[in-house]
Amino acid sequence: MKFKLITVFFLFLFQTLLLAQNEKAIDIFNNRNEDLNQAVKDLSVLKKSAKANESQLLLNSLLALTYITKKDYESAKKYITEAEKFSNTNGSSSGEAYYNFATGKLYMILEINDKSINYFLKSFRLFKLNENFAMASDAGVSVFYISSYKDVKILNESLELADRSKDVGAIINARCGFANYMKNDFNTNRASKYNSDQLLKYLKETADLIQNENETTQKFALASLYFNYGYNLLFYKKNPEGDVYLNKALKLAKKYNYLSIYRNYYGAKGDILLEENRIDEAKAFFYRGLKEAQEMPYPDAVTELLFYDDLKKIAATQKDWEEFYRIDQLFQAASKKANDENVNKAIQNSIIKYEMKEKEEKIETLTSKNFNQRIYILIMIVVIILMLTIWFQYQKNNKLKMHLISEKNKQLEIERNQVRKELIGSVLHLEKKNEILNNLKEKLMEKKSAAPSVIDHQIFKAIEEGILVDDDFEKFRSNFNTIYPEFFNKLLDKANQNLTQLDLKYCGFILMKLSTKEIASQMNVEPKSIRMARYRIKQKLNLGKDEDLDQFIQQLS
Repeated sequence: MKFKLITVFFLFLFQTLLLAQNEKAIDIFNNRNEDLNQAVKDLSVLKKSAKANESQLLLNSLLALTYITKKDYESAKKYITEAEKFSNTNGSSSGEAYYNFATGKLYMILEINDKSINYFLKSFRLFKLNENFAMASDAGVSVFYISSYKDVKILNESLELADRSKDVGAIINARCGFANYMKNDFNTNRASKYNSDQLLKYLKETADLIQNENETTQKFALASLYFNYGYNLLFYKKNPEGDVYLNKALKLAKKYNYLSIYRNYYGAKGDILLEENRIDEAKAFFYRGLKEAQEMPYPDAVTELLFYDDLKKIAATQKDWEEFYRIDQLFQAASKKANDENVNKAIQNSIIKYEMKEKEEKIETLTSKNFNQRIYILIMIVVIILMLTIWFQYQKNNKLKMHLISEKNKQLEIERNQVRKELIGSVLHLEKKNEILNNLKEKLMEKKSAAPSVIDHQIFKAIEEGILVDDDFEKFRSNFNTIYPEFFNKLLDKANQNLTQLDLKYCGFILMKLSTKEIASQMNVEPKSIRMARYRIKQKLNLGKDEDLDQFIQQLS
């Protein structure tokens, strides 16, 4: 008992420590944007100390997602491959949910949309199952974006899940998705039920949810919200308050190195200045954006190209061909650099795609193998069940058959006993009749002696015919053989045909289990006469002194 209690205590302690370790890992991941390198370092330390498969699965998946945020897709692929070793395709743990989410993210970057959607949908289901509604909402919104705003049903569910999570970041992410859907709808559909006023109201309501930026873990969603609200406010209403939100978005983009937000900020502001014919201000704005973009930790040539293209258009508008030529030279150099980056990126992505495809094929092979094994096991189970069913049915039929035989035997025994009773009754009746006739004969003989002429000799003849002992035995034998066929023949063979009819009758009575007293009483003789008859029969049957006549007769039947 004590050993069991100790075992339960240590199991409880292990589960508690495992849960605490997993919660710490998820907390590090949620706050990764504050310092990506530190997040990688902290998660790696936890990974080294992790013992359980579930922790290894979770930590490798979180590391993969963190490297995706850093745009290091090769490392992300490495950790996804490592996580796959601890994954169970039929599992439903939190680690499985993050593993599928990370794999979906990488496939989305590799633009393999069908695979990406499949993994996001699986993580969507698993996050819901584990009541991680914030991550479930993010997975659903990702499916919505990949489907080009078509899967509105999953977006609506993602909005509900985000509200249930009470996570401001998840709520912002889901609501930004719906805002994009609204804008796309009224920009492409003249009969849309949405308009710019509704869009701005919805974005303002979402922005008002933010009480403390530092408590919002999804910084990119926050930056996207500020940018979308600020840009649309300036674009549709020419409201200078839009600059306030655009500047908030720029601040987050600089702090967390969100290059896409950064580029969109300068591009949007520059386009608005150009629309207002403030060309020199727009030109200065684009140069400033280009300079700051080149100084960011994760610059890329495509962003530079976009700024150079804007500056070329301004130079062409101002007919400053010298400036146009100079910028075009920079544009060509950036274009070559972008091409080289794209080639390297394409090569890297092709390698990752190939390795991911190879991993998928292995998984499919294992899944197919497991499926075949399950089919084989299922067939075996069906065969076993079928065999057991047949066996039980056979046993049931056999029991029924035995029951019927038993019932039939009982009925036969009842009939046999009835015939036996009738036979005994018949024998005893005959014996009684003969006894009466003999007594009558004796009395008549006495009277005849006294008065010979009184009694007719025909009366004596009738009495003699009535006794007919031999005929009575034959009737007895005939009736007896219906119950015990061949008994008398076997008995005669054992005695070398040396048994009288009376001996046979005695043996018949013994077989019918009449006692010596009963036989003597019914045959109107002394028990002593019956015992003598038994002794005589034993001698004729060559039975030893210790052999029992009753047992011998019963066995012979």
